[in-house]
Amino acid sequence: MEPTDLIDLSGLRMGPGEGRRLDLPVKLDAVRLSEQGYVPDPPTQEVRLDISRMLGGGYALQLRFDTSIHGPCMRCLADTTSPVSVDVRELEQKKRDPEEQFDSEYVAGDDLDLARWTNDSFVFSLPVRVLCKEDCRGLCPECGAHLNDDPDHTHDPKPDPRMSALASIRFDEDGNLLQGP
Repeated sequence: MEPTDLIDLSGLRMGPGEGRRLDLPVKLDAVRLSEQGYVPDPPTQEVRLDISRMLGGGYALQLRFDTSIHGPCMRCLADTTSPVSVDVRELEQKKRDPEEQFDSEYVAGDDLDLARWTNDSFVFSLPVRVLCKEDCRGLCPECGAHLNDDPDHTHDPKPDPRMSALASIRFDEDGNLLQGP
């Protein structure tokens, strides 16, 4: 089935108080987070759209779907997949008083831009961090070792550079200062 981009709400011929539930395919776009590329899995997602015609005119809209995002873990760079759940609502109601008006940026006239609403909602629902596991230890900042594979990984502490002049001082067996190299 071809992905759905626009829906003509007036074409649904709904009277006030009526509602419809539609299950539609929508293509999700890849995203960049922290300079890394992530792709939705699957790229075409089946979404559930609930549309209600309000008594005073306009529409109440609800969009729901569960999917996942695939790409590198933000701590260890391992290939991973994280779940994403979307449940959002929009109101589109024109009133004479602009103070009481609800305008959805996804509805123009009677056309609902389902593809844009779905992709925006997907991005806003992404996890703060895409991780291979919640307690991912990441990579060693010194050598790049994978800390999940070697949790006891350590390095000897580096000497304090302020003390480097003291490293050249030598003493003999009796504790006397030696002159020269």
